[in-house]
Amino acid sequence: MDAPGYTSNQDIIRTLSQRLREYRLAARLSQRELAERSGVGLATISHFEQGTMLNLTLSNLISLLRVVGMEQRVEELLPRLPMHPDTLRQINKLTPKRVRRGK
Repeated sequence: MDAPGYTSNQDIIRTLSQRLREYRLAARLSQRELAERSGVGLATISHFEQGTMLNLTLSNLISLLRVVGMEQRVEELLPRLPMHPDTLRQINKLTPKRVRRGK
């Protein structure tokens, strides 16, 4: 899974479920232990890891990430913009939309 080419939401969900399983195993946790520590149901975790549950709630995903110590990495998912959106809009207003060439 070095450079995944995501083509659908299912591909992304499948990758997340595989990665969660890898981190759970690296933390030496069973699914039952992960369920107890996270408050997420055992069946939910099992189905998510098997790829049969495609609608894990964001709240449950964050709870699972906390237990395996990966909640800090959420910042990498949607990093802060390099500048405020209003500043970006002002710059775009000053940027010409067309280039007019003299005849």
